[in-house]
Amino acid sequence: MTKKILITPAIERFVGQEIKDHGIEPVVLDNQDAQLILNHASDVDGIILMAEPFPDSMFAQMPNLKVLARQGVGYDNVDANVAAENGVWVSNTPGGNAVEVAENAIAYMLILSKHLFTISTKMREGDSTYGEKQMATQISGKTLGIVGYGHIGQQVAKMAAGFGMNVLIYNRTPRETKYGKMVSWDELFKESDFVSLHLPAVKGTIGSVAKREFDMMKDSAYLVNLGRGPLTNEADMVDALKNHHIAGAALDVFDKEPLPMDSPIRKLDNVFITPHCSGNSVEAWNEMAHAALNNILNVFDGKKPNTPVNEVK
Repeated sequence: MTKKILITPAIERFVGQEIKDHGIEPVVLDNQDAQLILNHASDVDGIILMAEPFPDSMFAQMPNLKVLARQGVGYDNVDANVAAENGVWVSNTPGGNAVEVAENAIAYMLILSKHLFTISTKMREGDSTYGEKQMATQISGKTLGIVGYGHIGQQVAKMAAGFGMNVLIYNRTPRETKYGKMVSWDELFKESDFVSLHLPAVKGTIGSVAKREFDMMKDSAYLVNLGRGPLTNEADMVDALKNHHIAGAALDVFDKEPLPMDSPIRKLDNVFITPHCSGNSVEAWNEMAHAALNNILNVFDGKKPNTPVNEVK
């Protein structure tokens, strides 16, 4: 029987033909809403999984499923242990979008320090004097605190060093680096002009950036979160931003995605927001799509995925 892989139209662009070349049928759905999958793709053998939640109840309703290949690093939208109990491998694509996310982290710092979004918005509205009155600050010479030193954090450090930034790094497991200095959690939050979060959202990191951390930060400092929304205590973050305990933030991730229209974050004029898209580039998606497909092909061949995050007995 012909095997099937569920993908989205965006993924089809990169690996659709290769899937067919392997004699596998691509099943293309516009999104990966759980009910949509059950209605139209409950018989697939593998899924290149995007960011939508994959409920535990799905496993019993998808008898052919053998592998969920996350396109991306994080896999908090699926319970890998429950998947393993149901004989389903879960894999991810570490490092596939590291350069793209790191470039965005630097870009977001520049947007914040130069007030670029607000100046551009005001000019489009007809106010060309607003930008003339704003004084930017340079990121060169400023201190960047990088929280989490995996593939993305390492790329951010390398790029920031090229801008002449002083780089401080906190990582749960200290490691050697030529682009900055390993410091304690408290020192990083106290000394940094920018704090950039690059941790996974797991037990021990969820809600770890809260009132205590915001109170430690300089009132001139900025938060950049391109990791996961739950890393911060959102209520504490909104309070710190609203009361200018910190200067501002650039956020690509949120507790609830898409960001609700009634979220107080939307009303803050010192926040730059984007819809969880900082890892999106042709180069990153091409690399991740092929890595995810190779993980699926390995499972179909009776092997382990190249980058598993669980273990199927």
